Amino acid sequence: MDRRQFIGALAAGGVGTAAGCLSGVADDATTFTAAPARVSADAASETGYEYQGTRKRVDERQVGGEDIEATSYLSTYDRSIDLPSGRFGDEPVRAGAFGVGTTPQVSVGGEDFNPISDLSDREIAARIQGHYEGLEIVRALGGRALEGLGVRFSLESYEGTATLQGEFEIDVALDIVQREHEDDHIVVAAIYPLEDVLPTEAEQERIDTLIGGLQSYDDLEVDIVESDGWGGSSN
Repeated sequence: MDRRQFIGALAAGGVGTAAGCLSGVADDATTFTAAPARVSADAASETGYEYQGTRKRVDERQVGGEDIEATSYLSTYDRSIDLPSGRFGDEPVRAGAFGVGTTPQVSVGGEDFNPISDLSDREIAARIQGHYEGLEIVRALGGRALEGLGVRFSLESYEGTATLQGEFEIDVALDIVQREHEDDHIVVAAIYPLEDVLPTEAEQERIDTLIGGLQSYDDLEVDIVESDGWGGSSN
């Protein structure tokens, strides 16, 4: 369970595996672009989560008889969490990941398309599990009400186990939020250790602060990074 694997799993589960059937796009394709999202600098600083950049993805598809190009974004954060070295080897293990993805709502010729809006929270959790072999989602923990981007909504939380360094098992929580914002569909996912190694409530408060600090608008400044680990297109 290193942070790169976690972030890759968040990417694959939230946006990266959501592409439709892609076969190339014409030069005159209709384009739809989501507004990028990230956490405010103040919220990130308060929680100790560090911004790791934003990945950009372009999906090509036919919608309503037209070739369209849909641009999505995924911003990721991680936090160093010292876990008891006595249980997890000689060196402290550090883990904690948070991702927010935005995809555009597309409507052409009476047909609607969005790469992920038809997925349930449980389906997104399953996709994240499927892209990180050391993660197993065990059960739903329930939800909690939060506020972000100016509205109130529900967050769903799941309990699972993750394998550290290929041999040490740890209980983790996976939090998922989906909601509409302007013309985009937003997905937030976070993974962090459960209370057997650190106070769960404290980490939940950090996640809630990150969600409360979300920003998303067209000219939001983000640092575009390489899309390694951001899943592949599916047909």
